[in-house]
Amino acid sequence: MNEVPVTGKAIIDTVSKALAWVDRQIEQIAGPAPAPGPADMTDAQLHHAIHGIGAALRNRHARFLQDSLARYDARFPAAMPATVRSHVLTMITQARDSYGLALLGLRDHATPSALGPIRNVAETYVYAKWLLENPDEKVRLGRAYRLTMNAADQLRDQKSALNKAAPRSGLTQQIAPILGTAAKRTRSRLTELANEEGVTIAAKPRRSELLAKHLPDPGGYLCYALLSNTGAHPGAGRAQAFYGRPGGAVTDVDLTGLHHVRAYWMSASTRLYLDLCDLAGPVLGWPEWDAVTDQTRTGLEPLAHEAQQRYLGRLQEEMATTAG
Repeated sequence: MNEVPVTGKAIIDTVSKALAWVDRQIEQIAGPAPAPGPADMTDAQLHHAIHGIGAALRNRHARFLQDSLARYDARFPAAMPATVRSHVLTMITQARDSYGLALLGLRDHATPSALGPIRNVAETYVYAKWLLENPDEKVRLGRAYRLTMNAADQLRDQKSALNKAAPRSGLTQQIAPILGTAAKRTRSRLTELANEEGVTIAAKPRRSELLAKHLPDPGGYLCYALLSNTGAHPGAGRAQAFYGRPGGAVTDVDLTGLHHVRAYWMSASTRLYLDLCDLAGPVLGWPEWDAVTDQTRTGLEPLAHEAQQRYLGRLQEEMATTAG
């Protein structure tokens, strides 16, 4: 098939075909031109390459989740997890959804809203780390019951909030008793299960302490706070944190640009998601996962390093200029 455009002018067409033939011969002899390394990529190319790795990871991970869901075994007679395995399965399923939202948001737009789902992945990771950090099965089960007990506490708090905000509302009078009953039944059944298993339900951990202890570098809780303030909470500082330019009162709302910023946060979310999957794999029985995560990290790390150098390096340069 002739891929050389025909102009209708014999001399031009002949030269074009000859040049195309030469190009094909060179490619056959020397091979195709090598893909540029991370340092040689444009910001847009780096952003696109990292997104491609993240999207491939998410698609490949779908099969592992499907296999895990097919083996789901719910001991607890309620629409919530209670065992170690069911908690891990719920965590990784919800985190996968958040990770997908972050990838999609940062692929199409330079938007701080995409950092909100990354915050969810970070928080899920530290709770999974806390759940699984002790190898003792009874300790793990006691922590699993604590996570389910937290859900019962939320039902109780929702009832209290309704009664406080609108005690005479028809909706409150209808819903509040249901929430209260569900909370009591959940707590009662969890206590029964713990006694049957001979385990102690763990004390409720402080989220800030878990984030400071378990969230990977850089920053721990400070990184989580940045994700929260920029990605989830409305406020005057949100645009400045994502679009602001040090050195002047400038907010550059470049929704289709900022590829280096988007590349950095996509690589950060992919690293977090991989860490979470690495925790979940042994619990959910993914014998082939090691090959997937190794391949993904091998492709990601050079790109992630370059994205970090560009993102943080430009911030440092701008701040140094401002200081000067």
